Amino acid sequence: MQAHEVPTHVQAEDKVLGWFTFQQVVGLIAIGALAYGLYRYAPIPWPELRVGLAVLFAVAGIAAVVGRIGGRRLPLVAADLLQYRIGGRCYAGTPAELVRSQPPTPENDNPGLAHQVRDKTRRRIRRMRALRRLHGSRKKRERRNGRRTPRPGRWLRNRWKPRDRGSGNAGHTAMRRIALLAAAALLMATAVAASGDPTPTPVPTPGLGTPYPQTSPERWRNEVDFDPLAPVPGRRLFVEKLAVFEEKATVTLRAATEVDLNVQAFGGPGGRELRFYGSARVKAGETIFYTLPLSGDASSFTFAWVDTLGQAGGVSLKGDQIPHPLPVVEGELCDVRVTEIHLSPGAISGRLAADECVERVEHPIDLDIVNGYVSIAGAMLLKTRVTDVYGSVTLSSGESSTTVELDPPDSATFRLTVPTGEALHELTIEAALEGSLRGSAPPLVTLQFVPEKEEEYRVPVEVLRPGTSEVVSDSVAVYHDNGDITYHDVSARLTIPPEVITVVPVVTLTFPEHILATVTPRGSVYGTKEESLDLALTIGADAPYAPFTPPATPEPTPTPVQTPVTEGEGKGLFGIFGWEWPW
Repeated sequence: MQAHEVPTHVQAEDKVLGWFTFQQVVGLIAIGALAYGLYRYAPIPWPELRVGLAVLFAVAGIAAVVGRIGGRRLPLVAADLLQYRIGGRCYAGTPAELVRSQPPTPENDNPGLAHQVRDKTRRRIRRMRALRRLHGSRKKRERRNGRRTPRPGRWLRNRWKPRDRGSGNAGHTAMRRIALLAAAALLMATAVAASGDPTPTPVPTPGLGTPYPQTSPERWRNEVDFDPLAPVPGRRLFVEKLAVFEEKATVTLRAATEVDLNVQAFGGPGGRELRFYGSARVKAGETIFYTLPLSGDASSFTFAWVDTLGQAGGVSLKGDQIPHPLPVVEGELCDVRVTEIHLSPGAISGRLAADECVERVEHPIDLDIVNGYVSIAGAMLLKTRVTDVYGSVTLSSGESSTTVELDPPDSATFRLTVPTGEALHELTIEAALEGSLRGSAPPLVTLQFVPEKEEEYRVPVEVLRPGTSEVVSDSVAVYHDNGDITYHDVSARLTIPPEVITVVPVVTLTFPEHILATVTPRGSVYGTKEESLDLALTIGADAPYAPFTPPATPEPTPTPVQTPVTEGEGKGLFGIFGWEWPW
């Protein structure tokens, strides 16, 4: 004999009519009644329009009652879409505001039957007070107008008057009162039992078809007719390489399993503008790279994936993980900048450049300014010409370091080994530059001490002797032989002409002690100028690639089958309860 056991462990809804459940049958009946009412009583003179409206209403109602998307009813899906469209989708605050020091206290969405009865009683009391005030104002107005109007409240009070005691309805009235009192007592007892029991209600174990309590953060699962798939641990997508340039970045991704990939790049003011979007399907073990734009000071990249198991996730690069803008430092000789940086598994590489070097610079150079009797030496600030710049750069990250030569204006490449498994790598750059200078030196002053001394100088001097003339007269007596004396007056002019004569005098000079200075011109002077520049940056790294191993596929649960009860089995079941088989 074939026996049938009523299943009590099958998580399946009962079908009472075809593929419809009892709730769906009731909903379809209500939709049909409303559609017929719309056709029959709608104030529209055209029957064709009433038929069309009734048909549209019926189709929409049937879709709302029976239709489902992803196991969820259409009204719930429509409500979620409306909330998504009109609700906020972006948090405008800072990430620190979303961090909680402790888990939030769950709110009690179901306050209990006692609280509901209390709130409902308060609302009814407020409504009765409002009606009483309204009734008093109406009574005063009726008395003032001299007329009365029928009041339904008086009709309701008349049926409870003692005049019914002698009639046949008195017993019914007493039974009604007893029934009402019993219902109120039962309701209060239920409320007290529901709210005053200190014994905690055991939380049901989450599972397929098990309802979640209202205090549970997983209570949203009660709205759907299925339980979402449990998350499958394991990385599906890895950032294998990252290269950052001045205005763009190249990201190389590697998939551990087959995924559908969506890539977004954000930038602009505040990093909120979408600058790039792309999608692709990547198979297990394959790599794909994207060249993404960089703009603003808060650029970020997001890589969302969906695998073949229906699981979804994402990887993001933002903040200190993207060294943008690349560091640059201005020096007195040259500006040193990082033009590109590459991160690959176990290594950081990149390129450095020293550009915008100066041609002339004021720099102190040590010189002998005065020598001899007194020596003066020191640094003199000179306007010099930079003839050459050279140097070296030391790069370090953690315990690894390397040194490269830098010869401006040429660039230098570097490669530094870093450990794997770290989320961020800090790179420190120290550039030591040295410039060759050439300038014009001032003349050299030589001092000599000279003591006191006397010296005779003989210097021939030509002198002009002037000329002169004079007239001389005298009386002369002449004795003659005859003894006569004759007197005569005699005069003569004497003349000396002018003449230049040479005279050699002797001059004695006395010199006191003094310092003799000699100025000697000098040519070019050479010097060097050194400077040290420091730079730093951080770049994000991902975990090493590891293939994804999907979990073993569980054996599917057989679909429950409902078999009809035979007449004999029905009579046996009814006989257990002492009932009679109606057919």
